[in-house]
Amino acid sequence: MNPIPTDRTNEETFHAGASFRVQGVALDLEGITSNLGLTPTDAHRHGELSPQKHPYPGDIWRLDSPVGDTQPLDSHLDWLAERLLPHREYIVSLKKELKVDIYCWKTCYTEQANLYISSHALRILTDLSIGLDVSLIFLPDEADKRG
Repeated sequence: MNPIPTDRTNEETFHAGASFRVQGVALDLEGITSNLGLTPTDAHRHGELSPQKHPYPGDIWRLDSPVGDTQPLDSHLDWLAERLLPHREYIVSLKKELKVDIYCWKTCYTEQANLYISSHALRILTDLSIGLDVSLIFLPDEADKRG
């Protein structure tokens, strides 16, 4: 996940991103990479230390969308869909023993914002029969609070 930017322009009102995640115990990280033909953005094992020096609670294989974080969530989901939908059967087989999902995040720099995802972009969820985990963070500017 990207850090919170401190050099936003006035035109930027949000940052967003999406990841495909496979989580579980004793993941075959190399096997997932080989079967998908994709290099993960991050892969780690249970107990390894995070950058914050906390042990990870489980194994994970994660692929982040590289689409710029000023792009809407649809763009991130479309990027993931292009790469993952050709591997539908394999991904569905992973779901038998592992947690497989899409994680999206959106940081909003205004007091009011919306979360919109088109039905076209949501096809990745229905085609792969996986869930969506969304984090929404609202950080209105100090000037907006004084308003």
